Amino acid sequence: MAVIKPLKLEVYNAIVSDFNKLNSFSRKTENELKKKYKNLPACTLGSIISLLVQRSMKQNYRKSPIISSKYHDLYEELMKETNRGIVILKLSEHQGVSPALFSRSLLQNVYSDSLMTKKCMKDTTLIEDKDLAYQVFLGVMNDNQYGPYADIIKQSVGLEYELRLERELRLLNITFSDENILRSRGYDKTPDFKLDVPIAVDGFIINWVESKALFGDEENHAGYLKEQLTCYWNRFGPGLVIYWFGYLETLNSMPEVNNMFILRTSFPDKSSITQYKFEL
Repeated sequence: MAVIKPLKLEVYNAIVSDFNKLNSFSRKTENELKKKYKNLPACTLGSIISLLVQRSMKQNYRKSPIISSKYHDLYEELMKETNRGIVILKLSEHQGVSPALFSRSLLQNVYSDSLMTKKCMKDTTLIEDKDLAYQVFLGVMNDNQYGPYADIIKQSVGLEYELRLERELRLLNITFSDENILRSRGYDKTPDFKLDVPIAVDGFIINWVESKALFGDEENHAGYLKEQLTCYWNRFGPGLVIYWFGYLETLNSMPEVNNMFILRTSFPDKSSITQYKFEL
């Protein structure tokens, strides 16, 4: 597998600029962007798009009964047409929101109970109106970034890369305590793996390893630093953060990097690792 290199800022900014020109957040639009940046690893571009969609929705979407009612009226009007096609995809594109988010807003106008809305998003067979159930199903399945389908994908990918990291540690006979063990010892915030005996990577001492199955840019890295990484450093000392899908090269200039922890896009090669023996 080819090693993913830190992404240059100008490339990242170009992707953001092209993203901001999009008028849709469907899978089709995402694939069009991937064609333009086909030289980038698909996982890197996909993760960047995911981050940008999430932020765009948080900034621009406003949850309110008025908006839900408006979306429902638009939906009812379009459903009267004979050749209507996938109505939710058309409307979500026109309104500039992701298909799953539009579907959720639509259901919020149908069900006053937010718990029922959540259940219907996960299981569209619970929706009594068969046409609405079909449209919501298509909206959810055509959205890689929002909704239960997207959440399952992200959770599965995250677990896959944690297992990959665990396998790497075991192959090198590096003993560790995982999150479950650390929580049983009373730690509330824990890295994915706390090494029982520290190792050195290119001369940098590592006490813990954190797996991030996504792309790291300045905004999400700052969030992780505040909510997780600083805590790990305070409790366990320096560590290693792996952004499996790459990270912005400017992160290497951050004061915490190469001081509190080092960044990598994969687990380091055996040749760069120094292992120590624990002696009583």
